[in-house]
Amino acid sequence: MRVFDRSDTSLAVGLVVGAILIFQQPLRGLLEVAHDVEQRYHVDLIPALTVLIGVFIFHEYRKRHQVKAEASAAAAEAAQARARSEELERLMTFGQALANALDHAALQQALWRYLPTFARDREIWLLTKKAEQWESVLHDAHTGSHTIDRLEPLAVQALAQDINIESEGTLVSQDICFPMIAGRAAVGVLGVKNLPALAQEERKALGAAAALVAIAVRNVQLLEETRERGVRDALTGCVNRAYALEALEKELRRAKRSGRPLSILMFDIDHFKTINDQMGHLCGDALLADVGAQLNRVLRTSDVKCRYGGDEFLVILPDTPAVGAEQVAECVRREIAQLVPRSGGGSIAISASLGVAVSVPGDLDPTALIARADEALYEAKRAGRNQFRLAALQPARDGSAA
Repeated sequence: MRVFDRSDTSLAVGLVVGAILIFQQPLRGLLEVAHDVEQRYHVDLIPALTVLIGVFIFHEYRKRHQVKAEASAAAAEAAQARARSEELERLMTFGQALANALDHAALQQALWRYLPTFARDREIWLLTKKAEQWESVLHDAHTGSHTIDRLEPLAVQALAQDINIESEGTLVSQDICFPMIAGRAAVGVLGVKNLPALAQEERKALGAAAALVAIAVRNVQLLEETRERGVRDALTGCVNRAYALEALEKELRRAKRSGRPLSILMFDIDHFKTINDQMGHLCGDALLADVGAQLNRVLRTSDVKCRYGGDEFLVILPDTPAVGAEQVAECVRREIAQLVPRSGGGSIAISASLGVAVSVPGDLDPTALIARADEALYEAKRAGRNQFRLAALQPARDGSAA
């Protein structure tokens, strides 16, 4: 605890003057003794003492200022250490959130929650890249400067520079861009508006954050690719039966809640065994692949295209009444009839038989709906093939009709 501080200067001066007045007699005696010593030994004792006292006071003054400077430097270093510790803690928290993001939605939620804190109220955006396609993951659509058309050229320009760019980013237009690299592949670009200008420490923190995001983005992409391979038939590109049954169950529940129509198609290739026997299984596989390609070409992206088994296909048509489903069935029949597989010098006409079924209010059993469509399919076969049939509407469980 200090006895005096800067506000007590006048008090200290008064105490010194008072002490001199109190001890002036002893001081006068000391001065006389010093004067006698000077006379006797012919030395200048008082000036020497004065110089020594002055040097001592100056030394103590410098030492005090040096201690203050060292204390200030230590305080500044401690503040920097605290800032680095807080930055590291933020990065660790951010990294943990990204590690728990296993799909696109969870990743976007983690980015919106944590990433803007590294930009400190500056505009921020993030584009991901997959198979030469850019997708906006994080940007403010209400900000005029943050339009997709403006961001893509910035991202392309940032990636056109050295792929091993340092973590402090690169200035492109008015944005500091951080290329996101995972496994030597560019997965996206993080951009921050450089207004006000980013400090070096801020750029380093954003570079570290971008590196974490790059790994998370690539992990999500790999997980999505794995899921996609797990639910899709490699030959036709259609989803498998398990996925289609789950999707149909969800669509039935949604149709019940919303009252919207729901229809399905079941079809297979007429005389497919004969095609395999006459033209070979490779030709049969090529035909199935062509059917899958035709379905993807003529149907909506919201329609679920499924290879149900062998040469049998299931198509789920959300928000589609019976009339619309019949039109789709005729379109699919016509498209398949145009396929002409060839083997050597021979060829064979291709056709398909289709069954159409429409859900009724209260219908929640996907297997029952599929059974109705399958029965309609075999009615089409019995009627001569290369056509479709509409399954009769079944009464709902509550006794009402569709």
